Amino acid sequence: KNDAKMYYPELDFQANARASNLCQELGQVSYIFSDKTGTLTQNVMDLKRIWVGKQTFGHLVKERGFHGRADVLKARSEGVITRELDYLLETLAVAHTAVLLEDPKDPAKKKLEGESPDEIALVETAGHLG
Repeated sequence: KNDAKMYYPELDFQANARASNLCQELGQVSYIFSDKTGTLTQNVMDLKRIWVGKQTFGHLVKERGFHGRADVLKARSEGVITRELDYLLETLAVAHTAVLLEDPKDPAKKKLEGESPDEIALVETAGHLG
């Protein structure tokens, strides 16, 4: 399950295989998520930008997370591509295998666990955007 030799002290966790079905899915790849800043070495993925209709939301900044919430909310309040945005957010919110777990060190804290860092990034962004 976990490899004690593959330990990341900054985040206090060991490597953990979340899925073994990768070989079956390689031929079904439709999207590639890449950030070239440590996804493989740090197991971190952030959704930085989304494209809906003909409009891009989000800003490329060094801070973690999606930085385009104000633009998304403004577009929705103005009725700009509202249906498409709602479809995207609904899909991000429900079409995943992520689960919310208690942090064993602090049960008051919750942590998302999923098959991949990109799945967690999508679910976190959906939660952030409402």
